[in-house]
Amino acid sequence: MKGVCTLLIGLLCSSTVLAYQSEQIIVAQINDYEVSSSELLYGYQKNRDDQGKLHIDSLKKYLENYINFKLKVQAAVKQGYDTTAGFKQELAGYLSQIRKPYLDNPEAEEKLISEIHRRKQIEIDASHLLIKVAPNASPSDTLRAYQLVDSLRQTVKSKEEFEALAKRFSQDGSAQNGGKLGWFSAMDMVGPFENAAYHTEENQVSEVVKTQFGYHILYINQVRPSRGSLKSSHIFFSTQGRSRDATQRIAEAIYDSLKNGADWNTMTRRYSNDNRTKMNGGQLPWARIKQLPDEFYDIAYGVKEINGISKPQRTQFGWHIVKLDDERPIGPLSEERSAIEQQLKRSGRNVLNNDQLINKLKTENNFQQNKTQLNAQLSALSEGSLNEIIKRETIFRIGQRQFQLSDFIKTLPSQKIVLNNNIIRSLYLEFERKSIIAYEDSIAPIKYPEYGFLRQEYKEGLLLFEIMQKEVWNKAIEDSVGSKVYYENHLDQYKAEKRLEVTIISSEEVSLVERLMKSEVKAQSIEELAKSIFTNKEQSLLKIVKRTIKASEMNKFDPTELKSGSWAKDSDTPEYYYLNKIIPSGYFSYEEIKGQVLSGYQDFLEQQWIRQLRAQNSIKIYDSALKEIVKN
Repeated sequence: MKGVCTLLIGLLCSSTVLAYQSEQIIVAQINDYEVSSSELLYGYQKNRDDQGKLHIDSLKKYLENYINFKLKVQAAVKQGYDTTAGFKQELAGYLSQIRKPYLDNPEAEEKLISEIHRRKQIEIDASHLLIKVAPNASPSDTLRAYQLVDSLRQTVKSKEEFEALAKRFSQDGSAQNGGKLGWFSAMDMVGPFENAAYHTEENQVSEVVKTQFGYHILYINQVRPSRGSLKSSHIFFSTQGRSRDATQRIAEAIYDSLKNGADWNTMTRRYSNDNRTKMNGGQLPWARIKQLPDEFYDIAYGVKEINGISKPQRTQFGWHIVKLDDERPIGPLSEERSAIEQQLKRSGRNVLNNDQLINKLKTENNFQQNKTQLNAQLSALSEGSLNEIIKRETIFRIGQRQFQLSDFIKTLPSQKIVLNNNIIRSLYLEFERKSIIAYEDSIAPIKYPEYGFLRQEYKEGLLLFEIMQKEVWNKAIEDSVGSKVYYENHLDQYKAEKRLEVTIISSEEVSLVERLMKSEVKAQSIEELAKSIFTNKEQSLLKIVKRTIKASEMNKFDPTELKSGSWAKDSDTPEYYYLNKIIPSGYFSYEEIKGQVLSGYQDFLEQQWIRQLRAQNSIKIYDSALKEIVKN
């Protein structure tokens, strides 16, 4: 991720809560850009381990590094990196992942946790029909999708009719199977879909529900109490390479042996075709619905007692004999709370729903609207009796912005499409909602300073990555002559003590290594010697690698004379060393440490560039301001 290249921090690593100063103090100025105390402290606090008292020296040092960072970012902006389509697209992707602070809903989270726990007591088998709607779909496409799904819903009278419609119209992968989703419970589906499932009766079709995928209708096939989680093992019989009947006969024979006292682990190791589990008694991890196929889950729960086994039964994968090792029901809320909280956080459901969010933002941002006038305006729009004066009338104000009826009209599918009053009002509510959220987005970086700094951090981190590639990283890689000159000028950094080229041999069969040591190596390598004296099977039992080590590392070995062709045994490991060559002390060659030289050359280029940037730009540091924030 490019953002980690910023000097500030790893972008998502810290959850530090800062005490922002109510009065902004300017601590430095870089050209026309003023660095505030809040901005400086945001990065400084996240970068230091000691969260105690501020120290002026460390704060000054951090500010110098921060100025260097800002100079690079300003250089990237001057060169237009922030205007490219690729940059804008990548930045938008990163910003979309930042949690928006105005969505948090701690007041309602407790109620939601209790509701999720209640739902986890129930499992639902449902089918669905989906008409997809792209996130950036036009109002006309959105309306068309909704009307299609709603019209299909009106025709459903039975499960069979629903499945036929799903096969014909649904745009989900489950369509070919009549929209069947199998069993699920709370937190297995996205929030709106789950809500629709739990608010629809068995053998009934749901209302139309909108998710990020599009518009759905659900048919609830069956509802049952939760089966909780289970721990199981299995012996698996694959049908690959043999007929289904032959596989069944083998499975039944093994089942008879188990019923007559055969050892489960022995039979699993010998006959199971599941190579991942056969050596461990066929054990599978704790699982619940959606974590195992429904058909396997049904077999396991058909076993009536712990350590009991099922008769051989077939799934889409093959035949199974299943042993029920343990089962665990849904625990009380006190036990399940932590897991539910984590699930809610990952899913983003611990945020305000649409109605709650809009009401909150209306209150906070002084939303104003004349509802009587609005009703008249929308009626005139649906009746086609608009004039230019009505179009310029205000439909609502929020914060410092006002919206006119003409702003809403621009979002309608087409002026040529006749829209009835109900559709007009539905589309207006969506326009009002989007406008209120867009306004909040525009002021959120100021309203929530830490959020604003985090957004800035993403942007500047990407800019830093782009400019560093051009000015430092790629330049160093492409300038092979410059890197070699740098190596020659900094040889003292690349001193090497006496080293040894060795071949390291290890094996559980020590006798094989002993045979190697007794054999005459002559001019050939240890690998060639092994090929000449061992069979392929014996060679597979040997591990042979070449390395260059410091001569001082041989001190821990059994006493040996350091000369080419000698053997040594590592007393701490089962490894034997064959000494191929002695390299006298001196300097590492350029090729040996090319990566290290390249890294040093990049640092050298970066420092040159920073000196150049500092000479070309205006920088002011206000020491009195730094002392003031340290004192406070």
